[in-house]
Amino acid sequence: MKQYTIREYMGFTRNGPPRAGMISLPEHAFDQLEKFILSNRDANSGAEPLELMSLSARPGLGKVITAKNYVGVITTRDGTEIEILPKLTLEGDDSNQAVRKVFLTMLRTVQEAPFKTFRTAHLNTSRMRLLDLFVRMFLDEAHQLIQRGLKSDYTARQDNEPCVRGKIVFSEHIRKNLLHRERIFVEYDVFSVDCPENRLVKSTALYLQRHTTDLQNRKDLRIVLSVMEQVPVAKNVEQDFQRCGQSRSMADYQRLLELCQVFLQGKSFTAFSGGQAALALLFPMERVFESYVAAVLRWNLDSRKYRVHVQAKGKYLFELPRKQFALRPDLVIEDLNRGERTVLDTKWKLLSPQWHNYGISQADMYQMYAYQKEYAAKQTVLLYPNCEAMTGQKTPLCYSSPSGSLVRVQTLRLNSTIAMAEAVKELLDVASQSPK
Repeated sequence: MKQYTIREYMGFTRNGPPRAGMISLPEHAFDQLEKFILSNRDANSGAEPLELMSLSARPGLGKVITAKNYVGVITTRDGTEIEILPKLTLEGDDSNQAVRKVFLTMLRTVQEAPFKTFRTAHLNTSRMRLLDLFVRMFLDEAHQLIQRGLKSDYTARQDNEPCVRGKIVFSEHIRKNLLHRERIFVEYDVFSVDCPENRLVKSTALYLQRHTTDLQNRKDLRIVLSVMEQVPVAKNVEQDFQRCGQSRSMADYQRLLELCQVFLQGKSFTAFSGGQAALALLFPMERVFESYVAAVLRWNLDSRKYRVHVQAKGKYLFELPRKQFALRPDLVIEDLNRGERTVLDTKWKLLSPQWHNYGISQADMYQMYAYQKEYAAKQTVLLYPNCEAMTGQKTPLCYSSPSGSLVRVQTLRLNSTIAMAEAVKELLDVASQSPK
């Protein structure tokens, strides 16, 4: 299996010469990746196109595939594994391992993702790639389940028996036993480990065994499969997920089945189409970043002084002829003592002093202007990840309008939750000290 690791905004060429920020892929792997990208664009043609990566042509390079704001893992049908890491600037340690650790910490804050209980201690001693780390999450949950014991359930079974067992199925008995009067066709319940939940777990373990390259993962998967030797594989995955019970005993399976869905149904955030990828676990960094910032502020801001509202609702640009064009800022922080609001929006974009207005889009500034007016906010804040180009650049940047609108721009060090919270606290303190 060929493995490649890139970061956002890096790209692939087809058998191209070595270039900075570019990795050369074999033709067959490049073609499969291109088809996967195009198939997902076409599948979302009725709405906003799903731009997993950009496709372009460059002089001297030919076709180029560039990673955008989706981070995770893609495995093509030929076994090529592509790992995409976020573009982060980390102080002290900028290695891929450090970036993976920060990314998984961010991912654990996302409510829709089943990774909240994963113990990041694995990252301190391991140099696993993202895919192997996701497999480790599954194994941690599977081992806990095995320690508690596999669920057994009653399963209906039909068979020709020498004596009555359960109930007679007369239609089948007449059809099968006209010449075999010594037999009786019956239906009965068997208490066994053959239930939808166990079938899905085993099917996931077999699936991961084909994809992980980590020796410890492969060893532990064999242990799981040996324990589940009597469990058949899922013949119909969708049907088995629908059949999973809602009983109290299913609480032991909840997190494990969520991970099964991630691997067997591709339920990370986005449903992917196309048959060119054997496995695709991709996460939109805009949502991951937003979730991470919200979690950090909830953890670190004094709840007696501040109330943090995530994805605030109820405000519209227009009220007549009906409420239209909803305003939904990422975060609204309410100062409970002063009755003041600060509106914050997270932007997973890179800034640079070399770009016009640092790369801050005009549309984002229009958006912040609308937020300030409708929420009567003391200030609005655009939050960006720290990046190499902004190292040494004094932030926050501050923009004020003749009408009194105030927009601050702050970059955040994502590997330090304390530094992130302190940066926002300073902005709130500045706002509280300024005259109304």
